[in-house]
Amino acid sequence: MPTKKTVHKEKHAESIFDAPVVSKELHKELKLSKKLILILGTVLTLCVIVGFCLYYYLQYQQNQKVLKNPLLASEMEQEKVVSNVSQLTQLPQGEQPTIAKVSDITKLQGQQFFQHAKNGDYVLIYSKAKEAILYDPDGNKIVQVGPISLNQSSSQQAALGAQTTPQQISAVIENGTTIAGLAKKTEVQLATSLPVITVVSEGNAVKQDYTQTIVVDLTGKNAAVASHLASVLKGIVGPLPSGEVKPAGADILIILGNPQ
Repeated sequence: MPTKKTVHKEKHAESIFDAPVVSKELHKELKLSKKLILILGTVLTLCVIVGFCLYYYLQYQQNQKVLKNPLLASEMEQEKVVSNVSQLTQLPQGEQPTIAKVSDITKLQGQQFFQHAKNGDYVLIYSKAKEAILYDPDGNKIVQVGPISLNQSSSQQAALGAQTTPQQISAVIENGTTIAGLAKKTEVQLATSLPVITVVSEGNAVKQDYTQTIVVDLTGKNAAVASHLASVLKGIVGPLPSGEVKPAGADILIILGNPQ
């Protein structure tokens, strides 16, 4: 009889695809990591909440301080006004302005300086420089600039808190280009935008090749006006150019350059 061959089945090693058994130590580490992440997230959230609460609390305290102290509120308002105006024109140096708010425009009627003013506008009065600047906070623009003399007027003090009598500034316009009629056109423009300026004469500059308008403060007493004029005419404030003649009896000389 043939002998049956016995087939021996070998035990195979455990498959690598079988799910591994997680040790107790690893399980504990995972639980601890999750707890740490949860704790850190909670702490960060609390820090953010506390930070917001502290910020709003300080803001509230500051607002209460301002409300209880009107003078402080006024000082803060004035600082903001000066800061805004300084970005629009060059301010007189070496002094802080007296700032008045127009509260009753009807009491200022008939004054050329205030003809375009409205209630809520501010007047910055520089007593040493004898300059006044009318500022419109709603439009963030300068309405008028001019020299002033201070006196006592009860009706206007009631409207402004300080009285200003603007003085006219005499100006000479000279055409520094070959463009005909440019000086007259500029005079009409200034009559609308700066009525405090009185043009006493027009003419031609010695040179006719100016590429930029130059505003010359002939007396050295109208820095704010000269700066504002330069801004309106898109020019610069500068000294009397070499070769040009200083006009007599004028506060400001405007030498027109080619429009850009």
